[in-house]
Amino acid sequence: MTRNDPYLRPVSARIADAILEFCASRLAAAEFHADDLRRHVAQRTGIVAPASADRVLRDLRQKGAVAYEVVNRAGSLYRVTEVNPAWGLL
Repeated sequence: MTRNDPYLRPVSARIADAILEFCASRLAAAEFHADDLRRHVAQRTGIVAPASADRVLRDLRQKGAVAYEVVNRAGSLYRVTEVNPAWGLL
């Protein structure tokens, strides 16, 4: 357990499905910017802190729900390579 776990859990519970939905829609698509993900999450779930989507995305990767590559860290450019079907989206 990390120091941020108590804060990450409720946020993740609220926005993880929107993040997984976004990632599943990007499997066959080109790269996306972190702002694209943030906009999608905000549209689906309401206003959230800007870094929340990023933190939950990283947490989902650690849990094996999604895999992605960082194409350009400075440009916040990513590419989804896998969404685990066990999470019920594929």
